[in-house]
Amino acid sequence: MTAVRCSCPKIEAAEWEGKEFDWENKTFYFLPINHLLFKPINLEEKTRQLKREIVHKAYTFIDARLILCEWAQFKGRLMTQIKNPEIYDANIHIFDMGTIYATVFKGKSKKFKQAVGDFQSQIELEKGIPVQNTFIWYAHCKHCAKEREHAAVIFVKT
Repeated sequence: MTAVRCSCPKIEAAEWEGKEFDWENKTFYFLPINHLLFKPINLEEKTRQLKREIVHKAYTFIDARLILCEWAQFKGRLMTQIKNPEIYDANIHIFDMGTIYATVFKGKSKKFKQAVGDFQSQIELEKGIPVQNTFIWYAHCKHCAKEREHAAVIFVKT
């Protein structure tokens, strides 16, 4: 049996862990994505579709490896940052005010939902501001998930 090679990005924890980001006025292209109890359905295919649409519409990626998945129980968005386009369409989202906080997750997939909830609670407690939205950068696929310990970066927006 031949091992499947993936092209998933490696996460450097020091680059993300405990960091704050300002995404105000940052432009993202998105596609809706279905979830089943906070797990995105067909994430890899939707990621390919997202990238194809961005190329087809002649938008420019800021960082094509950073694909964010909105944390949602049933329906969310899959998005990536693009340069400000000359023409906007319905799949463009521009972030408003707010700070983004990040943490890195590595561990068993069954502990992921709890880790997201814990991080949301931690930020609300520390900052005294409610979390408005949560995004996940899944830095693994079905081929490397176990080897990479289900690596992901959790972003919360206040």
